[in-house]
Amino acid sequence: MPDELPTLTSTSSDRVRAVRALHMPSGRRKAGRFLVEGPQAVRAALDAGVVVHELFVDDDARIAFPGILADVERAGVPVVTAQTRVLAAMGQTATSQGLLAVCDLLDPGRLSDVLDIPAPVLILDRVADPGNVGTIIRTAEAVGAAGVVLTPGCADVHGGKVVRATTGSLFRLPVVPDVPLESALDAVRAAGRAVAVATGDGEESLFSAVDSRMVCPRTCWVIGSEAHGVSDLARERADITVRIPMAEGVESLNAAISVAVLMYVTAHGARSGAFGPHGFR
Repeated sequence: MPDELPTLTSTSSDRVRAVRALHMPSGRRKAGRFLVEGPQAVRAALDAGVVVHELFVDDDARIAFPGILADVERAGVPVVTAQTRVLAAMGQTATSQGLLAVCDLLDPGRLSDVLDIPAPVLILDRVADPGNVGTIIRTAEAVGAAGVVLTPGCADVHGGKVVRATTGSLFRLPVVPDVPLESALDAVRAAGRAVAVATGDGEESLFSAVDSRMVCPRTCWVIGSEAHGVSDLARERADITVRIPMAEGVESLNAAISVAVLMYVTAHGARSGAFGPHGFR
């Protein structure tokens, strides 16, 4: 077991400042590390084999989560006790859950590997809201999608809000960041897949597109930004544009909710009982 380290009691210590630097994308890039907060996310990171450099805990977490601490200590990772107020200053949540891990940045997924999986692919076109990006990744795992591709302008997948919103899915589902949209669409075409753009003014309703098999579980879906929708390039390159039917007077749905509707309606229409090897049942 590593030697016991002194308890952190000052919010202005160098160690606290180093952790807080990871709140910013520039700090994460410089250090090559990011923060994982809370027992569920820390456990998911450990189970996925993510490299953990140190774990900060408060006294309550030492009592509440002995299994996590034991696994981390067996791996030789330093466990540092911090006063609750200090841990709160280090983290990015309003209420600390008592566990904060400093981890290596995740290796990006390979687009070619994602496209080889016979399951849906989601391409996020400048989706900047971190809560939406994280929830979309979580939903994509739930429906057995092959992966999620993010174009430049999307929220940083290593940002705290994204990590928390995925509830651990980020560590299990392939996520391919910073792929220019044109490059992503070229790769989709080369893989022999169809492209569907989800937009409020789509030519086909989702139900008719599914019933007529114009979309299927192998379709690659482009989801646009909250502020600007999908880009002109996505529309030009799409095989089909699809709208989700809504009640009169309703203009749009939240991007993450739209993804959930698109994926589950398509899955139901496929009548196959599965989206692919990830096991949608």
